[in-house]
Formats: sequence, structure tokens, C-alpha cells
Amino acid sequence: MSKNTSRHLISILLVVAISVGFIYFQFRDVKWSTVFDVLKHVNLVYIGIACLAMFLYWWLEAVVLQRFGKQADPTLKLRTSFRITMIGQFFNSVTPFASGGQPAQLYLLTRRKIDIGLASSVLLIKFIIYQAVIVGTFIFFLIVGFPLLGHTTFEIKYLILIGFVINFGVIVFLMTVAKSERVAAAIVHLLLKPALLFVKKEKREGIRESADSKIASFHEESVRFSGNKRLIWECVGYTTLQLLFYLSIPYFVLLSMGVTDVGLMTVMTYHAFVMKLSSSIPTPGGSGGAEYSFTSFFGMVLSPDKLVIGLILWRLITYYSCTIFGAIAMIPFGRRKNRQLGGNK
Repeated sequence: MSKNTSRHLISILLVVAISVGFIYFQFRDVKWSTVFDVLKHVNLVYIGIACLAMFLYWWLEAVVLQRFGKQADPTLKLRTSFRITMIGQFFNSVTPFASGGQPAQLYLLTRRKIDIGLASSVLLIKFIIYQAVIVGTFIFFLIVGFPLLGHTTFEIKYLILIGFVINFGVIVFLMTVAKSERVAAAIVHLLLKPALLFVKKEKREGIRESADSKIASFHEESVRFSGNKRLIWECVGYTTLQLLFYLSIPYFVLLSMGVTDVGLMTVMTYHAFVMKLSSSIPTPGGSGGAEYSFTSFFGMVLSPDKLVIGLILWRLITYYSCTIFGAIAMIPFGRRKNRQLGGNK
């Protein structure tokens, strides 16, 4: 087992351990006989709809990646884009703050012989749109659902604010990097300084020049992408639909347990707050924070036995499915790499 595989496995086991520990502690007084009774009567049709909503979330992200990616590689197919998306989902799931997805997707795009500056600009613009839509969607649900926060603790309100500030700060920072070549160059050279200490002096200038060339390419393509208003707004529409499908998932989970007295808008508002809370937790998949925020909000409308089943089903659909199917998506790349290595022997 490679070092990377071991590290990812440890991250997944950490998430499982935190989730199981939280469920055990939070629901230690619940009668598990009633919990299993709820589980036996879960309507699988609604669970299937929830799974379909998750699939559409992935598919729409793949559509956005392909729409931008085809500007760099006209041969990029949707199925390839979908595979790259799922691998990004896997690395988002096993890294704190979902920080591993973008580098993984960048690596896969550069393997298609796309210039790293061009590939970086594709992913940057896509990520800016995603973050902007998240902030816009959250502001909408905050306005609509602000009265719902009156029943929550100060800590939850504080964490929601932190999550919002983080997302907004990320957008401002990334837009600055995309628009200003000087800022991008300053950041790259700052990051290069410690790495160049381990490089021979005669090679350092060449590395700096290569970095400057990639930065220029990155900036040029970022400006070109941002100038394509039609493509930008098209992808904003896809991303908005993507998030709406994702936010609706708990609604179908509740329907599967026979909970029909909680409206779709209320559920989506709760889920938007859960997303914001989870994004401020520095653990893989927001583990711990995701479970805490879900029980805090949905505990106001669900009995304990239904809450624990709802939490488990929600986590399986929105998190563990990304880990499982993302890992499966990596298999063809791994086999192809092994064949290439074997052919070079």
C-alpha cells in the first residue's frame, strides 16, 4: 500500500470514527429498537430520488468542467469530465476544508497535455463561480430562513458567520489572483522560496523563468475566460441548479421516513446552514461539524429515532457516496498508469 493510499485510508477511518463516536454519544439514550423500526419502514423510492439528486449534483459539476475544459481541450468528453469530477469529489472528501479536489483535477487535466497555466485558469474560474453561487444562495436562504436561527445556540450562529466570511474571503482572494498577474506572481514566488533552497543555484533562475511563463499563461487565459460572459452565465445557471439539487436531498430523506409536515424551503434552508457550518470545520468532510449541525437543525423537527436514521442516510448519500464512487473513478487511471510503467521497463 502506497503512502498516499495509507494517508487517504486514515482520513476515511478518522471520519468514520468521528461519525460513529458522535452518533453513539449524541443518541446514547435513544432506544435502538425504535431506530431499527424506523429503518425497516424507510421508503426506498424517496431514497432513490435523493440519490438521483446527488448524481445530478455531480453531473452538473461535470457539465461545467467540460464547458470550460473544452476551451482548452476541444476533445474533452463529458464522461471524462465526469470521471475527473468524481476524483475531485474523492479528494475533497478526504482532505480538510475540501482542499484536495482542485490539485487532483489539475493533475488530471495536465495529463491530457493541457498547459498547466490554462488548466489552472479553467479550475480557478469554475471554482470562483461555485463559491459565488454558494454565497449568493446562502444569502437568499439567510434572508428567507433568518427567523429559524432564533431557535439555535449562539455557537451555531457564530460558526455560520465564520463559514460565510471564509467563502466570501475566498472569492475576493481568487478574483484578485485571476485579475492581477502581479499578485499571482508574488504568491507563486513566495511559495517557491523555501522549495528553491533545496535546488542547485544554477537551476533556480530557470525554475523562476518557467514559473513566470506559466503565470503569464494563467493570467492571459483567466482574463479570456472571464470575458466570455455567455459561458460564465451559462455555468452560473448550471451551478445554481447543482446546489439546489444538493440542498433538496434531506427533504427526500425526511419523506422516506414519513415526515411530511416540514416544507421543502425549510429543509433547504436548514441544509444551507449545515453546509456553511461544515465548511468551517478543519476535518476531512467536515466530520463532527456536519453531524453536529445536522442534528442541531433537523433535531427541531424530527424525533430522536428519526433524527439518527436521517443523519446516517444523509451522510451516506452526501459524503460516503463521494468517497466510494470517487475511489472507483480512480481505478482506470491507476491501471493505465501501471500499464505505462510496465511498458517502460
